Amino acid sequence: MAEQPTVLGVPEELLGMVNKHAVPTQKGLPIHPKLAASINYMATNQLQEQAINTTAEKYLAPENCNSLNVPAVNNPIWGNMSPSIRSQEVKLQRILKLLAAGITAVTRTAIGVDLPEELQDALALLCNTQFEINSYRKSIIKPALNPKFAGLCRTSSTQPPNLLFGDNLPKQVKDLDEEAKAIGLIKVPSTSKTYYQQRQHPYTSTRQQYYDRPSGGESSKAGPPAQRSFLDHGPARPSWKMRQPTTQQHNN
Repeated sequence: MAEQPTVLGVPEELLGMVNKHAVPTQKGLPIHPKLAASINYMATNQLQEQAINTTAEKYLAPENCNSLNVPAVNNPIWGNMSPSIRSQEVKLQRILKLLAAGITAVTRTAIGVDLPEELQDALALLCNTQFEINSYRKSIIKPALNPKFAGLCRTSSTQPPNLLFGDNLPKQVKDLDEEAKAIGLIKVPSTSKTYYQQRQHPYTSTRQQYYDRPSGGESSKAGPPAQRSFLDHGPARPSWKMRQPTTQQHNN
């Protein structure tokens, strides 16, 4: 049986009914069939790890292009990350190492600075991918930080070449601490009530006063119980023993 002709993957006899709903697939210009088949295979199959590592070692970051080095996580942060976050971080560092080697290999094909448009576009896309991955690394690490220092994970317009959170981490922490203290100076009126307090049933306070009365007619000199912070709700959490940290990956 002859195969029915199709347009956009839809048989021709159905086009009159579905063409207004069909979304055309955007396709670029074709490349050599053998090259296309090779790329399709490599992109969908795991290659031999030893061969990949050997290939990547041929394309170390140029000595005058430090931005292609994989920035390590600052030690004070690395030592306090959970094992699951460290595991994700090591995997992302490996991806970045292979990406940097690929960028370096592409640059080796350039002759001088007059690059063809396709090569310029390739470098722009690959370098931006590196930037996006480093930004994503920060978002993965953010849950491990004290909330008042979450500002360290803000996506900036530039990424540090050596350490993920920059070489001036102590200064950044100090600035964020001062910012948190400044916010804490804002006084909340004592007469204001929270939404929960406003929604309490009228008899709640009366019943509480009954149970808070001193027994035997004795007057209680103790003041009202101290208000617990909203961070203290629930039972005390047991201390967590840090596992052996996973070693970070670095470029040679």
